[in-house]
Amino acid sequence: MKLYPTISLIAAAVCYIFAILVFLNGKRNTQNRAFCFATMLTGTWALFPFLTSLPEDNLDALAIARGIYFFASFVPTAWFYFMINVLGCTNENRKFFAFFCISLFFSVISFSPFMIKYVIRFAPNFSPQAAPLFFLFILFFVVVFAEILIKLFSAVRRAAGHRRSQLVYISWAYFIGAISGILHFVSAYTGKEPFPHDILLIIYPCILSYAILRYRLLDITVTITRTGVFAAVYSIVLGLPFVAATAGRYWLIKFLGINWWVGPLVLMAILATVGPFIYIYLHKRAEAILLRQQREYQGILKQSAIGISRIRHLKELLNFITNVITENVRISHMAIYLFDVKKERFVLRSGRHLRKNQPIYIDKKSPLISWFENQKDPLVYEEVKQKSENETAPVFKELEKQMRGLNADVILASFLEDRLVDIFILGSKYLGKSYTVEDLNVFSVLSSEAALAIENALLYENIEEQVRERTKELVEMQKQLIQAEKLATVGTLAGGVAHEINNPLTAILINAQMLLADAGSINPESKKSVELIEEAAKRCRTIVQKLMAYAKKPLEQTQVSKINLSNVVKSVVSFLSYQFEQENIKIIADFKDNDYLINGNQNEIEQILTNLILNAKDAIKQLKKNGKIQVSLFKNADWIGFEVKDEGMGIAKEIITKIFDPFFTTKDVGKGTGLGLSICQTIAERHHGRIMVQSEVKKGAIFTVQFPRINESNKLELELASS
Repeated sequence: MKLYPTISLIAAAVCYIFAILVFLNGKRNTQNRAFCFATMLTGTWALFPFLTSLPEDNLDALAIARGIYFFASFVPTAWFYFMINVLGCTNENRKFFAFFCISLFFSVISFSPFMIKYVIRFAPNFSPQAAPLFFLFILFFVVVFAEILIKLFSAVRRAAGHRRSQLVYISWAYFIGAISGILHFVSAYTGKEPFPHDILLIIYPCILSYAILRYRLLDITVTITRTGVFAAVYSIVLGLPFVAATAGRYWLIKFLGINWWVGPLVLMAILATVGPFIYIYLHKRAEAILLRQQREYQGILKQSAIGISRIRHLKELLNFITNVITENVRISHMAIYLFDVKKERFVLRSGRHLRKNQPIYIDKKSPLISWFENQKDPLVYEEVKQKSENETAPVFKELEKQMRGLNADVILASFLEDRLVDIFILGSKYLGKSYTVEDLNVFSVLSSEAALAIENALLYENIEEQVRERTKELVEMQKQLIQAEKLATVGTLAGGVAHEINNPLTAILINAQMLLADAGSINPESKKSVELIEEAAKRCRTIVQKLMAYAKKPLEQTQVSKINLSNVVKSVVSFLSYQFEQENIKIIADFKDNDYLINGNQNEIEQILTNLILNAKDAIKQLKKNGKIQVSLFKNADWIGFEVKDEGMGIAKEIITKIFDPFFTTKDVGKGTGLGLSICQTIAERHHGRIMVQSEVKKGAIFTVQFPRINESNKLELELASS
């Protein structure tokens, strides 16, 4: 075995393995594909010593060398293309096309005698003998790699933090690759290679591997760990037999004689057999060491994903999720946004260590939500930022801007039956550590379980809220029923008391009138006192009669007759005016004539008007100490009715449709039953009429009650309804 060809084979194998693994882990990523293509071409160029050492005939070796240079011609252009993808230099496409044309030119002439004269095949050196145009290829190589390194160094100076570390390692890898190529070119003119340059082609993937492990370049952390272990193990498998065949040849001949080659062959067979087992053991140990802390918190998160379904209260659940992730993964901050059906946007419901400028909500129509509804994949800020610089699609620029505004290093979305439930915002890891593919997988599992747990918690919370509301309504209704029962009892008692008072009042009035009839027998002063007694007794009798009429139940008085609304207004106003004047409330009756005839029950119509005027007084008292209530009568071709207008608090738009519901009231407990307007509406409907209201808060209210004009048909219908 020969040293340089063996190193050549190992270097090519490392390049091929590395390129294939990168490609398989990111087929759709332009950067991954560019890296794979460039590395495969470099690995093919690295095979030069190995492949040219195989044939016995020099002409066959020359043909192989020219075939290898057909692929090598594209190496500078391929690495330039990878560089512009890493840096996002979309304005370099013309230069790339020019380099590609030059590479195409060299690939065509690589089969001519103008590039390679012959192949030097004197161990340990295996190199091409340069022809006249070979110098131009060297110049092309140097110019392209100089351009790459200048742009990389310039980008390193401008970059900072995570991105700068990436570019530093990429720059070193390019520099080592360029040195390897120059050493190869030197051997083409000197015929000697002082150092096996293909070793550098093993070192450069290792540098990029470290950049991937440490700074998440190309997103294949665990895969690269396995690649490194694989390369180390099989370097030993191939290297030890080579060392035994070269350095230990004398001792092998001494012990084995002419069959000395059996020793290295047996050693290779043994190592090839145990190699896979060594590889499995070492890569598990390497992953355990490198990813120990990561595996620990991933295990905790998996256990948490199972346990969160037991938490019923939403706030407790969200706080538990944020605490578990921030403490175990050790990230700077975290936020959870839940979809609000009423507001139709995602609202911040839980967070930890959030910054002051953390947005309160995420719009449903934002690019971020649209992305998750279509793609469902997690978003990593570093990757989105690179794509926003590399890709022409504007969506990545919008996503990068929104992620920056949300202070997000990673964003995850939770779905439940294809319905987006919540958004997880994760900050940066401490000590500059990167999120791995395994991290994102665990987070995705946790977020999926969280979506179900959140849905259950919301359902449980809604049920509890409904139970509380129903209980509150029942308690309130019970209070109002008790109050209504008390008022009904008071009404009955009032009727009885009024009846009892009416008898002594009648006696007082009769005796006063008898005394006045015999006015000659009493002196003038006594006569004046008796007149005052008579006037007071008449007034008390009028009040008692009104009270008895009002205390009668509507259903007890079903007689329908022609009534004049002007008389109803006069009766109610005279009954309430004195009481209202004591409270600085003035009632103004406004009607043009006395012809407002309808068919109905006067007691029930009086009850409607009385309730409306009492409500108007209460509304005024809520706003000020005094005011006026205006009662107006109106009529047209179809309707006759009255309006009650006040200067009170008014009614809010949100509740104006509820005021006629039974037991609905805006008054304090004990001050209103919530039955007044409901009874008024029932009475009006029984008379084939209706009640309407217009109101604004703090601008008063106008209640309009209207009844159909008298005709025979509606009179008959009203009598039937009453009976």
